[in-house]
Amino acid sequence: MAKQGKDMNEERKNARSKAVFLKLAGIGPELAEFVTELFVKPESFYSIPIERRSELENQMDAILSSFGQ
Repeated sequence: MAKQGKDMNEERKNARSKAVFLKLAGIGPELAEFVTELFVKPESFYSIPIERRSELENQMDAILSSFGQ
């Protein structure tokens, strides 16, 4: 199982484009758009309904956790 994670990390390091990296990392277009917007306009985070914010936070947590494995 550890080898599988290593192979996935190698694929991420060798991604040829942003789109390939996002796909390999498990980041869908909606989440990518949200994160991009968040960097440009961080105040927009507070205008998102709490339920939606929670969903997006859970997606980001899952992705970040997968990097540590």
